[in-house]
Amino acid sequence: MVGFVNALTGEVQTAFIPLLEVLPAFRRRGIGSELMRQMLRTLASIPCVDLTCDPELRPFYERLGMMRSVGMVGRRFAREDG
Repeated sequence: MVGFVNALTGEVQTAFIPLLEVLPAFRRRGIGSELMRQMLRTLASIPCVDLTCDPELRPFYERLGMMRSVGMVGRRFAREDG
């Protein structure tokens, strides 16, 4: 396996795509784009599909039809500093 994408959804109103990953050695070959196209087709009946990404990834997702939005998040990860 060189890449994967997953989504969380109640299958009615919303879906969230938490992960799209492609191994570094296989990036820039269209694998991530194809995974996202397939996922967006799978979620086509869901009116709200959301994801979060780093700013440098925005153009990638915009090319796939996603729009920028503003939101808020809360994270409760345990930090290990060393």
